[in-house]
Amino acid sequence: MEAGKGSADLEQEVLGQSLCTSCGACVNICPYIKVVRDRVAVIEPCGLTEGKCYDFCPRTPTDIAALDKSVFGKTRSDFSLGPYISIEMAQAKDSEIRCRAQYGGVISALMKYALDAGEIKNAVLTRPFDGAMMPASVVVEESRQLEECAGSNYVSSATLARMNEATRQGKNSIGLVGIPCQVMALRKMQASRHDTGAKGVKLVIGLFCTWALSYKGFSEFLKKKVDLSQVRRIDIPPPPANVMVVETTAGDIRLSLDEVRKFIKPTCSVCYDMTSEFADVSVGMVEGVEDWNTFIVRTPAGENFIDKAKKAGVINTKPLEETRLEHLKQASSIKKKRAVDAIQKRTNDKKNLLYLRLSAQEKKKFL
Repeated sequence: MEAGKGSADLEQEVLGQSLCTSCGACVNICPYIKVVRDRVAVIEPCGLTEGKCYDFCPRTPTDIAALDKSVFGKTRSDFSLGPYISIEMAQAKDSEIRCRAQYGGVISALMKYALDAGEIKNAVLTRPFDGAMMPASVVVEESRQLEECAGSNYVSSATLARMNEATRQGKNSIGLVGIPCQVMALRKMQASRHDTGAKGVKLVIGLFCTWALSYKGFSEFLKKKVDLSQVRRIDIPPPPANVMVVETTAGDIRLSLDEVRKFIKPTCSVCYDMTSEFADVSVGMVEGVEDWNTFIVRTPAGENFIDKAKKAGVINTKPLEETRLEHLKQASSIKKKRAVDAIQKRTNDKKNLLYLRLSAQEKKKFL
């Protein structure tokens, strides 16, 4: 954390610059910061010159190498995907889970196992959109509640605000599923010198993410196409489809991604992380392979948990072909390079990378 930084600085450097990711890390730790749908605001200055809100934010200065050491005990050697122990393809063995979830159903299967086996007591998850297209973050205590959380969301919700509320209520031994900016913020919370309930999070599953949509613009756009109460599921098939498929009670609607991309949150253009590099386990789709997930085990804690899940027969795994691995590394590297380019366009200064603090080696690769 930079000395002398508080909510006024957060408002000036992040909220006022359209860099907020809506992760929720700053919400429910301070009475002066609120979130409505996906909009975070400082409603009144708190007067503190140093605050948790600034310290935890994924868009305030973040030393990637220092965070690597905090999470993994070492710095990264793979600058494309970040630290990892193994990368495979995986799918839920339970066919019913795969039917309800998108792609391989790995996250639903793992969270069900974690709750049923007592690996965690609570799970902070995101329930897909209500009739107004806004997803909601929820705390799940029993695996039977997981079904309502299956499926992808393309509008981000303040997941960490819900986690902050849960830890304030005394909940611990938590499992959390989040997108890269949420995972980064969580790890900053855990590494902080400030007291935080985030240390009660025992399992972090990260999602692959290339961008999220702003709620207001996207919902108003979609409202012109369909009755929002009829929407049941949204999916973006892998390239070269270039469409968003909106499944409704009246049938499917296919939208060109060119129409949808104009609602991408501005902060996504400066996002450096596609694969949730600070998670215990990262999960995404396998391009061109239906019903399977790409599955990255990153930490010893994640490896230990996954070994137990495999022995319990929760997931099937198989090797990820070298060509697919190289394609994943290339896609992640492209996102990093685009983020750095977008940052430099904002700052007009190669030395000013906004929130990113990169090692000399990493700068050499992506600058």
